[in-house]
Amino acid sequence: MKNRFDLEQEIMNCWGVVEDIDTVYHAEHLYENTDEMQNALLGLKTLYELKFEKMWSTFEDCVKQQSLKDL
Repeated sequence: MKNRFDLEQEIMNCWGVVEDIDTVYHAEHLYENTDEMQNALLGLKTLYELKFEKMWSTFEDCVKQQSLKDL
């Protein structure tokens, strides 16, 4: 079972979205056309949808276990 420390780690992993988008933005010279950049951004979108779903599942586990009450 996941606990509040797992949740904290998953929250921190999700904060990476800002840095990842910034990396794609500043690497625009690596893309031959806007379609390639859009594909990179769509890949990030899919990745972070999965990360946020995982984080939400962990949050629900913590609520069910009542492991957030002592915070």
